[in-house]
Amino acid sequence: MYIHGYFYNEQNEHVEVHILTLGDRTTEVEIGAAGSGLDWTDDPVDITSEVSDTFDVLLRQQASVRLLTKNFVPDFFCSSCRDAVVNIYREGKCLFAGFVEPQTYSQGYNEEQDEIELSCIDVLTALQYAKYGNVGALGVLYGVVKSSASQRTMLDIIREIMDDMTAGLDIRGGHSLRCLYDGSRAVDSLTANRHAVFGQLSVSELLFLGSDEDEVWQQDEVLEEMLKYLNLHIVQEGFTFYIFSWESVKGNDSIYWRDIVSGERMPMNRQSVDISTKNVTGTDTTISVGEVFNQILLTCKIESVESVIESPLDDDLLKSPFSNKQKYMTEYSCDGEGSRAINAFDAITHGNPTDYDNAKTTDWFIQVMGNAQWSFPRRGKGDLMELYCSDNRNQQALPNILGTEPGTAIVALGKVERKSAGTDNSPVSKVSMTNYLVVSVNGNGEDRDENRVYPNEAALKANIPCAVYNGNTTGGVFSPSDEKTTNYIVLSGKIVLNPVMAVTDTFKAIYNYKPTAFYNPLGGGIGQWWHRTVPSRDNSDGRYYTQRWWRVETPGSEPQWDEATAHGLVPFTETGPEEYEFNYSAIGDSSDQISKVAVLACMLIIGDQCVVETGKDGQPGDFEWRKYKPLEKCASEDEYYQQSFTIGFDPKIGDKLIGTKFDLQNNISYELGIDAEGTAIPIRKKDRVSGQVKFMILGPVNSTWDVITRRHPTFFRHTKWGSSTIPLLAHVSSIFVESFEVKVYSDNGLVNNTGDNDIVYMSDTKERFVNRKDDVEFRISSALTSEESRKLGVTDTVKMSTPLNTDTGEGVLSVYDHVRREAGKPEQFYVDSYYNEYHEPRIQMIQKLVDTEGGIVDMFAHYRHPAMDRTFFVQGISRNLESGEAEMTLKEIER
Repeated sequence: MYIHGYFYNEQNEHVEVHILTLGDRTTEVEIGAAGSGLDWTDDPVDITSEVSDTFDVLLRQQASVRLLTKNFVPDFFCSSCRDAVVNIYREGKCLFAGFVEPQTYSQGYNEEQDEIELSCIDVLTALQYAKYGNVGALGVLYGVVKSSASQRTMLDIIREIMDDMTAGLDIRGGHSLRCLYDGSRAVDSLTANRHAVFGQLSVSELLFLGSDEDEVWQQDEVLEEMLKYLNLHIVQEGFTFYIFSWESVKGNDSIYWRDIVSGERMPMNRQSVDISTKNVTGTDTTISVGEVFNQILLTCKIESVESVIESPLDDDLLKSPFSNKQKYMTEYSCDGEGSRAINAFDAITHGNPTDYDNAKTTDWFIQVMGNAQWSFPRRGKGDLMELYCSDNRNQQALPNILGTEPGTAIVALGKVERKSAGTDNSPVSKVSMTNYLVVSVNGNGEDRDENRVYPNEAALKANIPCAVYNGNTTGGVFSPSDEKTTNYIVLSGKIVLNPVMAVTDTFKAIYNYKPTAFYNPLGGGIGQWWHRTVPSRDNSDGRYYTQRWWRVETPGSEPQWDEATAHGLVPFTETGPEEYEFNYSAIGDSSDQISKVAVLACMLIIGDQCVVETGKDGQPGDFEWRKYKPLEKCASEDEYYQQSFTIGFDPKIGDKLIGTKFDLQNNISYELGIDAEGTAIPIRKKDRVSGQVKFMILGPVNSTWDVITRRHPTFFRHTKWGSSTIPLLAHVSSIFVESFEVKVYSDNGLVNNTGDNDIVYMSDTKERFVNRKDDVEFRISSALTSEESRKLGVTDTVKMSTPLNTDTGEGVLSVYDHVRREAGKPEQFYVDSYYNEYHEPRIQMIQKLVDTEGGIVDMFAHYRHPAMDRTFFVQGISRNLESGEAEMTLKEIER
């Protein structure tokens, strides 16, 4: 419904009100027209300032429209904020543009004409009804918004917020919305940059999105915190928004406005008005002394970044698509080679008892896990989880696939081990499950013929990438603020090259006494496999060993022997072979000179920078940050994939490379000044690392072993083949990763500030009595140099709440104040500004003035009271459009 009308006020000015509900102009009603059922009251329209004091950032206004109605008007009830748009004009100029406040309308039924009052809110007030990114609105999902979050300029954010909220605000049409800025804050002193600060400062959207949907900031909070950081304020007048500092308002110089969107310039000469009987209305002037604070305390709420990415093995993020674990594989093992061992092997594989001490049966249980922040492509595309884990059926399908082709998955594995000698019949009360990230390799054990080795370069390349991080939890400025400080990304966890597990024969062959074609039987029955042992960690003669695979229709149903499966995903049993002992680093050198055996190649991209490993030892100096080039801009695939780094382990003399669980390589010494273990990648100021984080595990590294390990610069290729070269992956069934984390640390400029103190900026005061203003908080705050951290007694961290200077690519250390004509920290400017205003008593006055179009009432004018010889600035304006008067809230300007 389109409702509109006009009246002439006591100053004989033409006042119009336009109301449009749900954007529907089908029904049009003119207020005051015959038969409309709507008329004006004696006091129809006023606009009220909601400003409390100068600490307010959003200077909100409300309007009241009072009508007489004969009928119930259901269109005036609004369920949501933007259901009904309101425009109020005086003499053709829009003074108020906003909305009917939602869910507040009520109407009585006592008289022939009932008075109704429409409470209206301006755009700045309406922002509180929407979350950032419109999260929670129809069709807008939190996960989708968060996944696309990035480092955005304040200008982009302000435009998006204001464009969204002001869409359809102009009912009559023909008006352009403007957002004028006074240029009081800038990134530097250059005249060309004076009005460009919003386009030169960027913030991570993740700061506004929180850790879950309940923590998403409201849009008014986002706008308020960005402006508060620069000590700016915003007020709306019709279709124009003014962004300014109180210093500009108090000053005597002209204000040079510029539209931050269009660039249009609008200089405004300062107006100074003497308050006199000629322009004052009424006799109820109120004069008071404003509140006094002789200490201003500003606390910065820091959003520190701890994890660079969400771990694929984070228990809080793991959720299985299957209702429970299930039995997956049974190992039958008998240590020894003689007749007792093989007879015991015969017994346990056929369900018969035996008293042989070295015979055991191990049941392995599996549960496939999912992490919504990670995907695992099949041959570089799609997602294995979607292909094989959708209906709570056949949980064994995915691990069976991993046993035959390359792939990656998260699985929980646990075991129940039973000694067959029968010396302990106590029940197993719990199956302890451990989460692993498994990268299948399925090596074929071939190392004599380069052309027959699997996996080969083609197979490894076809499966790039094998794991992709799709989450988006961290962003912001990762580089430190000075050259004295170094930040580090640290990858930690455990890793194992799980060996190819040889078996005496398949379980089916042994159970049916029908050997597979691979074997040449020496007799009948179980004797056909006599001396067919495989390596054992506990017996030099080896062991008889086989694996039985199970299938389960749904978890909880009875497991059935899966006769069709001869090989699946073999767990890291810790009983399989250990191969390729690290004895020396080079011929004639028995000392440990090897720092890393590379296992997995990874790609880490932050903003437009990526990590490149330039050395072979995985030391901090072997990593550097380079401009990331997408595949289509690279000269070759090798160039693209060399934008990566590897993770692996650091063996000691005597360690076996395959079959041993290692910690990820630790390259951190105490001299780095961080309390962490793992592979550290340094980030320095010159690297200018900031923005959204992307991470991929590309695949296994095609390392070769020839006295020492070697790897090609392109991870899936191998180095030149020699007569004694061993391709490690050919002897690996899978790579198991446990407790994997990627975190960020700072060396704090090697200053030992161990206290977990808040960042607090405080004005200095020497008074004996202190009235402190201590409820001010910045949720966006400046970066700190190591010296500033030391003086403040705080530890430096990577902060999501630090804005980025887009010109320098660094965290913001200071801004330029054009009013004060000096550079400094925004926090210090904020404290200084309010200390100067509040540390001495200031007169406040509420004065009613004649308010006509083109008259003396102006938000940015100065008002002088000759009797007191004091000059005042405007804190807020409330207008009564019937009487043509404005109630001015004025405050004394500091001398």
